[in-house]
Amino acid sequence: MAMQSRKLRLPKLTQEGLEDKIPVTGQINKGVLRQKAEKLLKKRQSDHSAVNVISSGEGRGLRDAETKRVIYELEVHQIELELQNLELQHAKEQNEALADKYTQLYDFSPAGYLPLPREGAIIDLNLYGSQLLGKDRIKLRNSLFGFFVTEDSRIEFNHFIDCVFQSGCKASCDVTLSPENGNSPVELSLTGIISEDRDKCLVAAIDISDRKRAEAEVIRKNIELQRVNAEKDRFFSIIAHDLRSPFNGFLGLTELMAESLSGMTFDEIHKMVMMMKNGANNLNQLLGNLLEWSRMERGMFVFAPKSCLLGPRIDQSLSSVRESAAKKRITIDCQIPEDTEVCADDNMIESLFRNLLSNAIKFTASDGQIRITSAPFSKKYIEFRISDTGIGMDKNLIDNLFRLDVNIGRKGTEGELSTGLGLIICKEIIDKHQGKIWVESEEQVGTVFHFTLPIMLI
Repeated sequence: MAMQSRKLRLPKLTQEGLEDKIPVTGQINKGVLRQKAEKLLKKRQSDHSAVNVISSGEGRGLRDAETKRVIYELEVHQIELELQNLELQHAKEQNEALADKYTQLYDFSPAGYLPLPREGAIIDLNLYGSQLLGKDRIKLRNSLFGFFVTEDSRIEFNHFIDCVFQSGCKASCDVTLSPENGNSPVELSLTGIISEDRDKCLVAAIDISDRKRAEAEVIRKNIELQRVNAEKDRFFSIIAHDLRSPFNGFLGLTELMAESLSGMTFDEIHKMVMMMKNGANNLNQLLGNLLEWSRMERGMFVFAPKSCLLGPRIDQSLSSVRESAAKKRITIDCQIPEDTEVCADDNMIESLFRNLLSNAIKFTASDGQIRITSAPFSKKYIEFRISDTGIGMDKNLIDNLFRLDVNIGRKGTEGELSTGLGLIICKEIIDKHQGKIWVESEEQVGTVFHFTLPIMLI
């Protein structure tokens, strides 16, 4: 009788079933895999009835030991395969999860990463690196990184690349990039190490623009602080020296008059009184300038610009200096039209013209001439000129005219005191009106002070 066989049916182990029964470790050698498979098979056989492989009439020939062993081995092998398949599935899922984490870490890291060969072509880079360069990653591949480095940083960048490839050691440098998207230049700190195959420099780029700006601000503040300290020292020097000298003169004159008045002639007494008067005028002007400058520096000077006729302001300034000009027989010719109108602070403009005219008188010899003129400068400004036929200035003196930290004080043509503080005040007044002031001068020929004032509110 022909042997009638039945198909062997082995229950398939699901991933969930395997995990419930035997934990998967991720590293199963053959011996361990065999043990797990046998344990699972024994568990299954205890839960289910024996499998009927053939009909009852033919069962006696298939129940021998060798057939059972073959069936057993097949069942164990099937379970082994399913365990291996599950292990591979777990490994795949873990690799995918790790790849996702790596991609997120690589792309969204707060630093740019890119491998560069010796010639500097961009092979690959992360998302942040492409943002630093201002271009899509696809368009950046095979571009030369050096093209994005500014001209003044390119030598340092090339030295950095050469250093990494030649020494094989880690190197660093700071460069400036010009992104292609038109954004502001980016300051980068580059750190590079050689790759294992020594064919690439693995570069990490960190944006240090904020740090550079902070450093620049610190430098600017330090320079400003030095300037303020120098101005303070100069201010105290003016108080200590330029005020002390006239007072010493007063003291000497009063002592001389107190001790010798009875024996002095009227002319001698008159001469001393005139000397005291001149000293008092100089002191009064100096004290006025010191007070005015200190009020400006402390923000106590209220700046209130408005439209005003310039004629009355100039007349008031002229009245305060006319006596000084008359003593030196200096003529002042004002050619500014009476209807000239500017937008300015009344008090400041009067102080501006008074200081510039006093300065011109001080450094103009007897029988000299001073002219005040004006001309259109632009749609919003008028240019004014105060010229004299005085002793003039050299270039070094002109360059330091408006600096309080430099001592430019020199005596006038008749020994008048000068601290340069009046010109500092003029510069600050012009700056508050958003104008400009500049000087043209030639020694022994004369000086012209130019400055601009606005026509309308700015």
